[in-house]
Amino acid sequence: PGPHALAEPGAYVDTLRAAFVLVNPAERRSEVWRQVQDVAAAAGGTVLPDEELLDEVTNLLEYPTAFCGRFPAEYLELPPPVLTTPMREHQRYFPVYGPDGRLMPLFIGVHNGTAEHIDTIRAGNEKVLRARLADARFFYLEDLKQPLAERVEQLKKIVFMEELGSLYDKTARLEALAGYLAGVLGLDPDDKNRAVRAAHLCKADLVTSMVYEFPELEGVMGREYALQGGEDPVVARAIYEHYLPRGAGDELPETLPGKVLSLAEKADN
Repeated sequence: PGPHALAEPGAYVDTLRAAFVLVNPAERRSEVWRQVQDVAAAAGGTVLPDEELLDEVTNLLEYPTAFCGRFPAEYLELPPPVLTTPMREHQRYFPVYGPDGRLMPLFIGVHNGTAEHIDTIRAGNEKVLRARLADARFFYLEDLKQPLAERVEQLKKIVFMEELGSLYDKTARLEALAGYLAGVLGLDPDDKNRAVRAAHLCKADLVTSMVYEFPELEGVMGREYALQGGEDPVVARAIYEHYLPRGAGDELPETLPGKVLSLAEKADN
């Protein structure tokens, strides 16, 4: 508790550091990342670089203390995005990956304050994450009860843009554009059919519970649900790729159907 007298302006940073406030954002960011990496390494895992999450965590606190929490390993049966999205978006946790590159049943949280009572803080965070993951699993399993192809009709109820019709209308345009582009670009018949099939399915995940809860998973869950529904893996990949690139520096589509559908999406937009 304050007040903390400053003998001179130059004493500001050190005085506040002694009072558990790191006022320099660059120092605070560096300390967050160092602690997150150290705690993950001590648990036998690693944390992947995540500039956006790191920036957000840095600006949510004044004095970071990282800790490692656990969640039930049974959740690892779910697709990784179903786990990592609630961790990042709802809780601002860093997922932990093992030497094999697979998710571990661990997360790194960053507490604002000292390590005092850290066990209680860890337990509270674990409890909250368990509830989040239980919700995510419920949404995922409910979504799987209806194949992606059966959801396309529901897009008629969602307006894409005034005077441009519904998302169902947009889907029809994408199918036509994808077929046209595939022909112009000389894709073989199989890839052309994959591009048109992906165009038919690419917006269907927008009416799923997972994407309603986590809009940033559009395309990601479309790919997962297509694979679970027995669609061609290239079609599933193209569903994901049609949003790419989302901005400068983002990844680009790799499959031919994905490239065609990405062009169709941009052209329609």
